[in-house]
Amino acid sequence: MRLACAVLVVVASVLAGARPASASNLPALPSTVRVNITGLGLSYAVISSTATVSAIAPDGTLLYRGSGKALARTNVRSVATLGVELPPRESAGASSRAERAALFRDARVALAESGPRAIVTVPFQLSLLQSTDDDLGKVVLQGDRIPGIKFLTNDGLLMVNGRPFRGTFELAPDDEGDMIIVNTVSTHDYLASVVGSEEPSTWESEALASQAIAARTYLYTHLGRHKAYDLEGDTRDQAYDGTAKEDARTLRAVERTAGLIATYRGTPIEALYSANAGGVTEDSENVFASALPYLRSVPSPADEIAKESSWGRTSYEWTKELSATQLRDFLQRRGLNVGTPTAIELTAVSPTGRVVGAKIIGTDGTQTIGKDRSRYYFGLMSSLFTVKVLPTGASERVAVTNSERVGALEILGARVAQTSFEVIHDENGNELGLQVTGYVYELPATFVFTGKGFGHGVGMSQWGAQGMALKGASYQQILAHYYVGTALTSVGGG
Repeated sequence: MRLACAVLVVVASVLAGARPASASNLPALPSTVRVNITGLGLSYAVISSTATVSAIAPDGTLLYRGSGKALARTNVRSVATLGVELPPRESAGASSRAERAALFRDARVALAESGPRAIVTVPFQLSLLQSTDDDLGKVVLQGDRIPGIKFLTNDGLLMVNGRPFRGTFELAPDDEGDMIIVNTVSTHDYLASVVGSEEPSTWESEALASQAIAARTYLYTHLGRHKAYDLEGDTRDQAYDGTAKEDARTLRAVERTAGLIATYRGTPIEALYSANAGGVTEDSENVFASALPYLRSVPSPADEIAKESSWGRTSYEWTKELSATQLRDFLQRRGLNVGTPTAIELTAVSPTGRVVGAKIIGTDGTQTIGKDRSRYYFGLMSSLFTVKVLPTGASERVAVTNSERVGALEILGARVAQTSFEVIHDENGNELGLQVTGYVYELPATFVFTGKGFGHGVGMSQWGAQGMALKGASYQQILAHYYVGTALTSVGGG
């Protein structure tokens, strides 16, 4: 969406920590935001509450109020001649599995007798589950489209398939027509969850505050881009996990930065961020379509702090190995078929070392890929990588105690060509036998990708922000470093 760009911004003293002035020409953030919390859509959703839930039809009719569970399903099939529904694939226990098997047998008989007309498909159905092992329920509403049924609670949290959220739910079709659940939630609560979903709540307060402003800015510039909702609740926009990732520290990060967004010459920026830039961020045009003046490559040495984390270290440095046949299958699943790959040429590399062009050569042809697509096609953590090919028959010696490497080589399809032994003795020096000490593996043709970073590498590095915060940087300094030439502007709202 396009926003007004004529605005007075106080730039001086931002790095010193002074709070910027409000921007009267930019509209305030809305009080609520609508988020798709069910990804690419679903066909089976159990909606409930930690207390009481109300289901309201589009015309205002109260469909249900109580502490039970509602089941929303699409493309519900039933056997007309039997007058029974075919159960969903979701399992609810051994006994019900047996019952489902019996129903499917009956359905096959009905199909044999009556043909395709024996099966009737209902596009949408809402039922009330009658017990804990009920996976069909009592039908209260069905129709040929997904209606805008709303779910409310006044004394608890709403839940979809066991995941708790604040606010309200609405059943709706996404842009492709699949059923989704839209969570309308206060902007404050949404941002507090995003901060905790995108970063550990145990991180430094300045890193969390930086994330709060980046998330708020991203929200500000991405409202209303879908028919039934504003944003995706996953990494297509921003990770949002409801109350599961709420924390006093993420709430504090949102509250202490309330209303602040990042702007460039008075215009809200495209506040991109990724997990780890691998030591240096990237110019936006080397990953995305546009060259934006504030999304310039900057050093990010604080990314190295990830190496000290047991779970985050592989976001800074990593290696991925794929045999030629594994890479062939991997590429084919992504719609790219060159036969069995024999070579990969990095045809264009940015000044930061990121691959912006590559050629895959295979037994059935050659395919070129550009910019950040190498991450997708090769299944890599970032495009900051190099690749080498080990020929068929290359060997590697591994100690028997290195179980992690032994397992990796077996997954790769390597075979043991030689086994090493040592003679073991008892306390008297008597020979007891042989003990395996290691193996020499013979490898298949293998592509070895070695890289740094996690994500597209444009804009703020989350690990870099944490590293800067640990060294005493304020959120103002962090944001000014990663978003070049920007200022902080108060627009009001969440």
